[in-house]
Amino acid sequence: MSKETKKKEGVARLMELAGTKKAGLTAACTLSVMSSVFKTVPYFTIYEILKRLIESYSSGGSFAFAGVKTLVILTAVSAVLYGVCAYASAMLSHGAAFDILYELRMKLMEKMGRISSGYYTSNTQGSIKKLLIEDVEQIEIFIAHSMCEVAAAIATPLMTIIVLFIVDWRLTLVSLLPIICSFVILAMALKKPDGAKHQQNMADSKAKMEGTIVEYIHGMSVIKIFGGTKNAFKRYETDLNSFTKAVHDTAYYNANGIGLYYAFFGAQVLFLLPAAIIMLNHSASYAEVLPKILFFLVICAGLKEPLENMMNVSIDSTKINVGLKRIDELLEEPEITLIGEGRQLTKFDIEFDEVSFAYPGSGIKACDRVSICLPQGSCNALVGPSGGGKSTIAQLLLHFYEVNEGTIKIGGVDIREVTHSELVKNIAYVFQDSFIFNDTIENNIRMGNDTASFEEVKAAAEAANIADTIESLPEGYKTVVADSIGLSGGEKQRIAIARAILKNAPIVVLDEATAYADAENEARIQEAFSRLSKGKTVIMIAHRLKTIQNADNILVMNSGRLEAVGRHEELMESCGLYRDMVTANERRDSWTMRKEEQHDQA
Repeated sequence: MSKETKKKEGVARLMELAGTKKAGLTAACTLSVMSSVFKTVPYFTIYEILKRLIESYSSGGSFAFAGVKTLVILTAVSAVLYGVCAYASAMLSHGAAFDILYELRMKLMEKMGRISSGYYTSNTQGSIKKLLIEDVEQIEIFIAHSMCEVAAAIATPLMTIIVLFIVDWRLTLVSLLPIICSFVILAMALKKPDGAKHQQNMADSKAKMEGTIVEYIHGMSVIKIFGGTKNAFKRYETDLNSFTKAVHDTAYYNANGIGLYYAFFGAQVLFLLPAAIIMLNHSASYAEVLPKILFFLVICAGLKEPLENMMNVSIDSTKINVGLKRIDELLEEPEITLIGEGRQLTKFDIEFDEVSFAYPGSGIKACDRVSICLPQGSCNALVGPSGGGKSTIAQLLLHFYEVNEGTIKIGGVDIREVTHSELVKNIAYVFQDSFIFNDTIENNIRMGNDTASFEEVKAAAEAANIADTIESLPEGYKTVVADSIGLSGGEKQRIAIARAILKNAPIVVLDEATAYADAENEARIQEAFSRLSKGKTVIMIAHRLKTIQNADNILVMNSGRLEAVGRHEELMESCGLYRDMVTANERRDSWTMRKEEQHDQA
């Protein structure tokens, strides 16, 4: 039986994600190694110059500058070649890094469009933001800088050590002793199983804290009214303290290992000086040994930078592994199922056949064996108490989630046999809280059909009763939507309706679209609805029952079950729940506020 292929991690996984940019990264690393080779050439030349200088001084003769002219030229040429290779390496690595970041973010965004909406309810905005921004940016830093530094951090010390061995193998061994000790200590620290756990815990607590901060900011108005301080939002303080503790624990966990590492890391001189004294005492001539000692004192001090880079890369690779794990978790998230090659929709009647569904982790059925048939071109209303399953029906129709049992069909075709693009192309959805992007009003409407002409955009705005408002703005349709222009909730809703009108989809879903509108806006929105819904298969989710009394079918949902189906008159006679809801709506609409009369007490 073949063994399961081990999942790649670290640099190997990065190269796998690099895809077509792998060649560019390889070339950048190769140039980085070449720059390290050229960087070591002056070690030879300087040593030779130093050797000749001391020899001429000890012999009492004058120093012949002409004799070292070739060495000086070689030093200058190697320095130039070092700079050229280092620059070319940086250009290639940065270009590849930005391309990889673009492709990776596009890959992640495309993936997010194919997974269940349950992913967004089980993950905070902060954790998703951290994944798409910080974790991906960390990869860019690693690719653009650290990967080439890895090559240089290996090549430079290696070439330097070769040079040192050529000059004197005894001093080289003495110089390497503290370095070997420091790397043994670092390897032992990094290999501890709890080290990765601390890094993971720190990353998790940071993501949780950032999600809480986003929620805290969004709820600031409520906090100011009811609390006044951060203590009104206990989770904010708890998550902040949790992240602080995670950073503290990680730092203290690594303190001993890192402290010992640095203690040995810079101790070459302490080892070299006794060895140098011994060599001087046993040498026949200072002129023979002194150049070597001076050379080692200078060069060994220069080893610190590439070795520090190697340590930093090792630490960064641990962080990269945590980020890559999060990215892979998203890329491996189960996608909405597509059965077959993907069929086209030609008819637009809707059928739910014994559909049952529970939100992930809830265990409570939001839909319980629901069966409905909605003819093409009909106007259908979903009503019922809060939590009855109305919005769930609409989300299942859009294939936001996989049903647990039963099937959903459009025009006789199971929606699992339809690609996501084909499905959303044929459904226009107007949400209760319509999201307006920070873009021009024209582009917000054009989202419904990005190939539409400007005249078609204007026609959609006029049909949605929002054209007059748009034209009164400083830049008309080119006005960028922001809080400063002061669009009301009803006006934003009509922009969303214009978007749906421009889309001209054969199925229209209206989810509590007038819930927050005032009387004037509600009338204009209802008028826009009548234009949007003409000739379409319509599903309206509503609490204001007077707006749906003329619907072809009214479906009464209660606790995930379909309680009754019929027209308004039929349900008033046969469905007690619907009748109670109508009565409650009438009482609400007739509700007034009045002041109680004061009676004098005897």
